[in-house]
Amino acid sequence: MVNYDDYFEEALYLYENDKQIQFDKTAVAKFLKHKYSIDKSIEAVRVALTRRLNRYYADNEIIAQNVLYKKEKQKAQDKNRIANKSFREFARLENALKEFAKSQIEIYKDHAESLKNIKIGPLKKSNKLSGVGVMQISDLHGNELVDLPHNKYDFNVLAKRLKLYVSQCIEDFRLKKYKKVAILFTGDLLNSDRRLDELLNASTNRAKATSLMRHILLQAILEVRNAGFEITIVSVLGNESRVGKEMPFSNEGLSDNYDFMIINGLKQILEFSQIKGIKFGSIDKVEEIITIDGRQWLMAHDVSKMTSQQKSAQSGIGRLSLNGNNVSFIIGGHIHATNIGDFYARSGSTVGANSYSENALGLYGYASQNYYLCRNGRINKIAVDLQNIKNVKGYDIINKLEAYNAKSVSKLKNKTTVLRVVI
Repeated sequence: MVNYDDYFEEALYLYENDKQIQFDKTAVAKFLKHKYSIDKSIEAVRVALTRRLNRYYADNEIIAQNVLYKKEKQKAQDKNRIANKSFREFARLENALKEFAKSQIEIYKDHAESLKNIKIGPLKKSNKLSGVGVMQISDLHGNELVDLPHNKYDFNVLAKRLKLYVSQCIEDFRLKKYKKVAILFTGDLLNSDRRLDELLNASTNRAKATSLMRHILLQAILEVRNAGFEITIVSVLGNESRVGKEMPFSNEGLSDNYDFMIINGLKQILEFSQIKGIKFGSIDKVEEIITIDGRQWLMAHDVSKMTSQQKSAQSGIGRLSLNGNNVSFIIGGHIHATNIGDFYARSGSTVGANSYSENALGLYGYASQNYYLCRNGRINKIAVDLQNIKNVKGYDIINKLEAYNAKSVSKLKNKTTVLRVVI
């Protein structure tokens, strides 16, 4: 009795690999018969070999199909696992955001209730003179720390410089007997912390800084309102205050932005408080066109630098004209250096010079902000020097600074564990 299993591995190798007799069952049978002197005819050996090969290939095909099935099954399980994990993470994030939003709304409502107890002065009565006073608040970079021999900046300094700016605007608006004031925010209310030097020079984390900035700006807005002016607030988004690392240029992309969070929080607080004479326009766009005293303005943070020179401003006005917008004046910020022309005005920053502007850009500058006197189609443009704040009392932020343990310039010099805030 011949046991063909003894010769099968060699027969399989010859059938699949030997170039002379490959895939020729008769030739393989003949080779094995002569090599091992098998006492069977070549045809009998070929038939036995065929049966054994057919069984082998059938078994392998079943195994392959089983493996393929198991792979497909595992792939489906992995997909389901990933999908379930993604859903769980999404659900957790959505639930967390809902709870965060609910808590923020409750905080805004509580804050608004306290505002109802503040005595707010009456609005100015109508007068024969028209016109609008325009405040441009730009590039506050509220989370930045600067400690140069000729310039210091932290939340304390910001509160003083902003207070000085608001006071001068109110003084001039009263002199011109304006009834209406527009407060235009042109971006970068908070500083970036994506680069290492910015991270090292951050005053506190940006979630806490958002609340600090909202607290300071609320005082500024209420000071203007308490002077009797009707206020309209419009805001566009800056690049440094974006949440993500990449710089998007769409409204939807850039609205993931701390500027939006700060202004939106102010909007909700003031709407809950029901204080008359304060209204909001757009707060979530890269650019916005507004009409002031009969003229159309474009407001932007101005990363594209339309406010750098007259040709750039004219080019920007031309682009808007092609879209059917009769814009005649552009305001922006971004560069931290005042630049005023016939058709444009770029605001400086409340920060002034820092290590980046001096060492990387080779620029030196003073802290400043712009405001505008608009009447009978004329726009007078004024830049306010905010560098020297000696004897200026800023907005009240002592309690907030202590609550958030924010760093200040004084803490950089005096390494102590005792909290000290100087206004």
